Amino acid sequence: MAAEPATFPGRRARVVALWVIVALLGAGCGGGGKLGAKALSQQSKALRSEAAEGALLAGDAVSGKTTRIYTREHSADLYKAAARAAASLKAAETERALRPKLRRLTALSARVSAALQRLGGASRAEQRALRGELEAAARESRRIDEGRN
Repeated sequence: MAAEPATFPGRRARVVALWVIVALLGAGCGGGGKLGAKALSQQSKALRSEAAEGALLAGDAVSGKTTRIYTREHSADLYKAAARAAASLKAAETERALRPKLRRLTALSARVSAALQRLGGASRAEQRALRGELEAAARESRRIDEGRN
């Protein structure tokens, strides 16, 4: 059996850190409470991180740098974190001025979650497309966080 690349433990650590961030954000918004500007920014950064990590995973899968099992398991971990964040955003409220930002983040989180869910069982061609989708989502999350269209 071939040894797995050395990058796997580092990625696992990032996933664990991401889960901690998502859990803290979920606790901070009380499962859909009122989010302020800072909390929305944190949600945006967590979403950007999930999307970017998914894009890296998809790229590694396309280039054969990861095993099928690792891709499936890691994408499942990322999906779970993204799905929790999406549910939290969907249930959240915010002040009137921040509602457009919340709506955009909610929609984007649903797209990222769906892409990550598909990634584990995707063909190489689909993984390539998902990589592009997730990279675009990470860029969009940055624009949302910065208040750009």
